[in-house]
Amino acid sequence: MNCIDRTKTAGILLAVIACIVFASGRASAQAAQGLAAVGAVDPANGYPKWYQDKNGLQLTACLDNTTPGDLCGLVAGGALPNPAAAVVFPTNFPDEFFYFLLNGRIDGIGVGGRGRAILVNALEGAFGGPTGTVADGAGTQIVFARFRFRVTGGLVAGQTYEMQGPFGRRSFVAEADGTINFTDDQGCLAAPPACPFNLPLVQTNVGPFLTWDPRVPPLAPAGFIGDPAIDHAITAGPGGNLFQIKGPNVGGPGVNVVSTNLFSLTGKKFVKASTSTTLTSSPNPSTTGQAVTLTATVSPVAPATGTPTGSVTFKDGAATIGTGTLGATGSAQVTGTFTTAGPHSLTAVYNGDADFLASTSPAITQTVNPAAAQPPPPPPAAGTDTVSINRAEQVVSTGELRVEGSNSQIPGGGFAASVEIHDGVNTNATCPGTLIATVGAANGSWAFRAVVTARPNSVCVISAGGGVATRAVTQK
Repeated sequence: MNCIDRTKTAGILLAVIACIVFASGRASAQAAQGLAAVGAVDPANGYPKWYQDKNGLQLTACLDNTTPGDLCGLVAGGALPNPAAAVVFPTNFPDEFFYFLLNGRIDGIGVGGRGRAILVNALEGAFGGPTGTVADGAGTQIVFARFRFRVTGGLVAGQTYEMQGPFGRRSFVAEADGTINFTDDQGCLAAPPACPFNLPLVQTNVGPFLTWDPRVPPLAPAGFIGDPAIDHAITAGPGGNLFQIKGPNVGGPGVNVVSTNLFSLTGKKFVKASTSTTLTSSPNPSTTGQAVTLTATVSPVAPATGTPTGSVTFKDGAATIGTGTLGATGSAQVTGTFTTAGPHSLTAVYNGDADFLASTSPAITQTVNPAAAQPPPPPPAAGTDTVSINRAEQVVSTGELRVEGSNSQIPGGGFAASVEIHDGVNTNATCPGTLIATVGAANGSWAFRAVVTARPNSVCVISAGGGVATRAVTQK
């Protein structure tokens, strides 16, 4: 399959191709695991801040030209217009760079040892515009995963050769000139938004990120997975930790297997940015039982940018008050009450996320005062006693009225001291008719007997305790 290959090689392989496969022969699938997650876009350059493999290792864009040793390969490879100046997008920025780059090489291929075999597995940042360079500018950033296998010569034409690498096994047929030339790019191959940065997560060319084998000295430079200038033993991928080729006379007459366990590795570990957490409370001071709102604000420490996400745990000393989730402004809140008076030492603990480190706020003192004493509740409304009219009669010939009865105790104890006798019936627990007489009561009993001018048909009796009763008057 023919396609355009825009390649610049200088020590490490830097290439962007304009199609997915550039190959000879046939190939079987790679066995890489893919990746687990991608970080937010870095506003400084438009690329994701990191990619994370399924083992939890996060690698950032390897754009470091200041750490001694050129560990991102930006200086020796001539990738920067000004290698001595800081990397700045787009004025001093490479056309291509790597989150992860594995290079394997076997020399002495074929009869006469004139061929060289090259293996590349990479997670690469580049540009998807018309030139495939930084000149395409903002909005053309792409990231893809590459597998490349090349043999420059020395193979037996038409014969099948099996390549085994850390990310799997593939088979190829040598071309007529004894070469193999195969490239497979998976992921983000066109300018955004058609090409989201999460596409490389499901590719089969990279994953997990491999590192120098820590059991074999020297150790990888601090903060990096290896040194691209030094071939070194590596940790095993799904296909092991060898670069091996099997096939007729691949290593010369009668030598059908060649291999190496040494690789060049490029990759910089992502370092989470520090954060600063502050805490406020309102109202402060407060009283016991009063609702208090706690607000935590989490900010990145310069020069880091972005908005931290995740949760904040609010504490009163060692006790947890509650947990809040950071919003779009980097703040979280909880509301609660304090049941004990006195000073309370409060802190907010940010629990960190994939981009930012955890942090704890300086303690603040919440002053909680005792709630003010409440006045005693008013006494309940006085209850009423019960009035019973046992006798109500009038002598027709003389006009003598006879009314007798009794009252129950007033709620709380004791009896009313008197009752009123009215002409008529009760209305709404009152006696609205004409007052005939007020009669004293003794221990709840009372009696009235006297000649009156009134000729009532009924009498209404109301006690000083509030009770009311009505009875018809019998004529005698």
